Amino acid sequence: MSNAGRTKRYVGIDLGTTFCAVAYLDNHGQPVTIPNAEGSLVTPSVVLFEPTGDVVVGQEAKRSAVIEPDLTVECVKREMGERWYSRQIMGRQLPPPAIAAMILRKLKQDSEAKIGPIDGAVITVPAYFDEGRRQATIAAGQIAGLEVLDILNEPTAAALAYAYRDFLHKSDDVNEIIRLVDETVPGHHAVVYDLGGGTFDVTVLRIEGKDLTVLATDGDVRLGGKDWDERIVNYVAEAFKQKHNQDPRQDKHAMQGLFASAEEAKKNLSVRAKTRIVCTHAGQTMTVDLTREQFEQMTADLLYRTESRVNRVIDAAGLKWGQVDQVLTVGGSTRMPQVLELLKRVTGRPANTSLSPDEVVAHGAAIHAAIRLFQMHHAQTKRQTKAAKPKTPKPKAVEEPLTPRAIDQADVLPMLTDEDLTDTGAEPSMETTVQDAVVDPAQDPVAWNPSAQFDDKEATQVLRAITTSNVNAHSLGVVMTRPDKSKVNSIIIPRNTSLPTSVTKRYGTVVPNQTSVTVIIVEGESTKPDECIPIGVCQIKQLPWGLRKGSTIYVTFSYDNSGRLDVKAVEATSGTTAQATIDRANAMPQEDIAKARQAMARIKVA
Repeated sequence: MSNAGRTKRYVGIDLGTTFCAVAYLDNHGQPVTIPNAEGSLVTPSVVLFEPTGDVVVGQEAKRSAVIEPDLTVECVKREMGERWYSRQIMGRQLPPPAIAAMILRKLKQDSEAKIGPIDGAVITVPAYFDEGRRQATIAAGQIAGLEVLDILNEPTAAALAYAYRDFLHKSDDVNEIIRLVDETVPGHHAVVYDLGGGTFDVTVLRIEGKDLTVLATDGDVRLGGKDWDERIVNYVAEAFKQKHNQDPRQDKHAMQGLFASAEEAKKNLSVRAKTRIVCTHAGQTMTVDLTREQFEQMTADLLYRTESRVNRVIDAAGLKWGQVDQVLTVGGSTRMPQVLELLKRVTGRPANTSLSPDEVVAHGAAIHAAIRLFQMHHAQTKRQTKAAKPKTPKPKAVEEPLTPRAIDQADVLPMLTDEDLTDTGAEPSMETTVQDAVVDPAQDPVAWNPSAQFDDKEATQVLRAITTSNVNAHSLGVVMTRPDKSKVNSIIIPRNTSLPTSVTKRYGTVVPNQTSVTVIIVEGESTKPDECIPIGVCQIKQLPWGLRKGSTIYVTFSYDNSGRLDVKAVEATSGTTAQATIDRANAMPQEDIAKARQAMARIKVA
């Protein structure tokens, strides 16, 4: 059968620390959350490894955690980017992407049972995820058998879901949809406050007509609802210890039970002023009362950590609170009254809670998937049209190599320098071995026609029109040697730079007749390389003989809208072609991903 005209199906996946959700756009272009096999709209991010070799994911695994804590994995998202999960499972070390892939496999097969075959997904990540964690998320999708169409920041996904709903409301009037697509409409600023189970993000966006532009982002990948739960656990455990001289935190089974009770207590305190928690350990049972006021006092410092980042991100965006039009809440933990009270106090207005904090990110991811398909279809159509036109031979351009005089005029210092360069187009090209793991549907031989998927013409117009742009959450740079031989992080792309971007900086060789250059790529804000995260190495080998000390090395960082990095380094005088290799210390090698995918195919996931 011919594939002509077929449209692949992509979903949006919110791969959360504590819960996940999957959504797609129906025939009318409306985002719909897909229920799992148990009929729930969210799936707990919990994995139970059974002795038989099978795997259970979701609510049943969460219940089993109290009985079999050694066989259960929770909050694996907090360990994405690490080489191995923090403890062994049945005597084996497992990489976090492989564990996350089991969750994705469950989501994929449950969704397919509802809507049919799924080819791939847009998977969301915290905006504050670094490059290594993003690559680990892509690896998890690949192991699960998904084509990863894109990686999308969670706050951007949420803002997209809110904006899309407003756009569709406007499109009820034909004149409004034309104005949305073709004219500039008054813009407004929104803050997305995203407090999930294990991570926190806050992002400032400008929504203007069809364009969503991220202005600044901040966050904490180790702050979420689990930390509030832990405060309750410690409160109850201390009370039990004082009365019975036994600490339930020393027992894994009691701890799992306490965390389950703490989560329930937190939810209860969101709707009532007092709750009761039962703790059983060492043959003793104790009931502990907890009021909302006590809970808010014991977690005030956690809330303040979010407040400080909220204020910091507003400053980074160059705004005052009076210029912010709305605050959008995302993540189940935003249901806590203390969060809503904080936002009203800081911003001066009630938060917008009109969309489900559990589903809004998955909805935004599904919308983004549709937008990306329209973009790919447009790009493919342009290529086909261009290929059909007769080609007129053009005179071959002659590149003028950089001369020693040009280098002198560039004022290169004898040691590495971090002086900015203006892109003149004279930089020699370089092939790179960095592989983009995210699939490009435009390269697929299938004739993409996403318009055929939707009956609603207005929704199709909106999806074709919307554009989004992000910023990078962390600065990216290289390790530079100073004249005194000390090392420093030379930042090439500062945090909160609009994406996509490409920045070139000029550096120099350290010694005369240098035969190779090693560019160490780091991520972080500190000027001290030891306080940053090394994410890769780019080497230029076989430099021409006779290079003087301080000879120019161009380093180019190209960062795309999804937060993926391409690095180029080239020696200026000879145009020596380098082989750029990204060796991420904690990344999962492609051969390991392939093996894990084969192993996954043999595992039964329920």
